[in-house]
Amino acid sequence: AEGIRKSFEGSSLETIKHMVAAGMGVTLVPRLSVPKEALAARGRRRRDDQAYVKYIPFDGDVPTRRVVLVWRRSFTRYEAIAALRNAIYACELPGVKRLS
Repeated sequence: AEGIRKSFEGSSLETIKHMVAAGMGVTLVPRLSVPKEALAARGRRRRDDQAYVKYIPFDGDVPTRRVVLVWRRSFTRYEAIAALRNAIYACELPGVKRLS
């Protein structure tokens, strides 16, 4: 017998990661949400507080998503949009490539 199966849901990545750490199951999360220590620890022993995180890269085609910045033509504060765009471009995020 397999025992009782339960389904749990969380509303944020942090909640879901804490549920996994508490032994409530497993999940897939975006690479950007994996702690740097877990990425660096591949093949090495991790600290106890990171033991619940195991980074396993995808074989073959890696899932992707496109994130865009949009605003209404009537929006009058283009400088705010430009500042946000420049702040995003200034971030060095692993696995992220700029399309334009």
